[in-house]
Formats: sequence, C-alpha cells, structure tokens
Amino acid sequence: MVVYDTMAPEYAEKFVEDLQSRGSAETAKHIARYLKTSQLEFYGLHLPVIHKITTKYTKKMILSDLKELMLDLWKKPIFEVRRAAINILEKYAKAGAVYPTLKIASDWIREIDTWALLDPLATPCLGILLLRDWAVEKTLISWQESDNFWRRRASVLPYHHLCRTKIYKEEYTEKIVSAVLPHITDKEFFVGKAAGWGLRELSKKNPTAVREFIEQYGNKMTALVRREGSKKLE
Repeated sequence: MVVYDTMAPEYAEKFVEDLQSRGSAETAKHIARYLKTSQLEFYGLHLPVIHKITTKYTKKMILSDLKELMLDLWKKPIFEVRRAAINILEKYAKAGAVYPTLKIASDWIREIDTWALLDPLATPCLGILLLRDWAVEKTLISWQESDNFWRRRASVLPYHHLCRTKIYKEEYTEKIVSAVLPHITDKEFFVGKAAGWGLRELSKKNPTAVREFIEQYGNKMTALVRREGSKKLE
C-alpha cells in the first residue's frame, strides 16, 4: 500500500517529472494551438500516457492520500498535470465525502480556461457525485446563471453522465431536460454546445422525449442547440 507522505512534496514532484519526461515539444505546440483558450503550460502528452502514469502513481493509494496528491498536482499551472489531478478526482469522487469533493471541483472550475479540463471534471466527476447524492443538483442549479460560462457549461455536463448505457434510467429524463432548458438560448458557444450535446446523448436512450422537447422549445433554441440536439434524430 502506497502511503503518501504529505510532508514529502517530492512524491508529487516525481509524478510531475515523470509526466514531463514523456512529453514532446512538438506535441505541446500542437495541443496549445488546439486548446487556444488555455494559458497553461503544456508538456505535450496524449491522454493515454497521462492515464497510464496516473494509474502507476495512485493504484494502491488510500483515499486520503489521493486527495492530498490531487491537490498538490492542481497547484501546477501545467495542462497535463492538472489533467492528471482530474483523473485522481474522478477516482476520489466515487468514495470521498460528497460535499468536500464538490467544493474542490467548484474551486477548480474557477481556474479552468479550457473545455479539455472542464469536461472530464464536470461529466464523470460531478456526474458521479450527482448519482451519489441528488442534493448536488442544488449546487448545479445555482451555477446556471453564472457569469463564468465554464461554470454554466458545468451545470449541464454532469447530466451527460446519466445518459451512459449502464447508468441511464427513464426516470432521469426529466432531470436531464430540466438541466438543458435554461441554456437553450445561451449564445455562448461552449454552453450551447453542452446543452445540445445533452439532448443528443439523451436521444440515444429516449428519442421520443427529445423530439417532444424540440417541438415544444425549438423556436426558442439557438441554431447550435437545435442542430446538436437533433443530430441522432435525423
């Protein structure tokens, strides 16, 4: 069993060094161009490598040590390091205390400037917390009118998690469309995209509900929401 010594930050530093050693300057330039909204530093690693290294360092860690490690990693303004921290958060969200974990996620959203970090944080991590305690919805609802469009996007994405094949239940349909509804007129691309994406994912499970939703609200939707939401209905 790995015991993470919080008095020994060199463990997190070793993790970071391992990530950096696998990087590619050319790949880093490509990722930086692709994720043009982000001001973070890039090492130039693809996701499978990040996942593999994260597993290597956390496979036998106890829950409290996972928390300490992910918080240490998040302090680094480096894309791949923060992506690894989110990997750990997803693992932690399955068993860690719900509301302290939600607080960590909320704090991190304040610092996020790219969908490539927001989406894995909001979809599986917050989705897991939502399934563990439906009262998490109160927080998500409070984000719906945030001035921070990444937070507005984060109010929708956890409901995408409910559409996963082994998770979806028909009773979730109302929750999903209720989460989408406040954003159907949002002109911010990243928010509208998330709203339409939510409808598209739901349409794979309950196409009738999505058709009815579009029939009822289609005249109010932005073109982006309607286009994305109806893709699987065509």
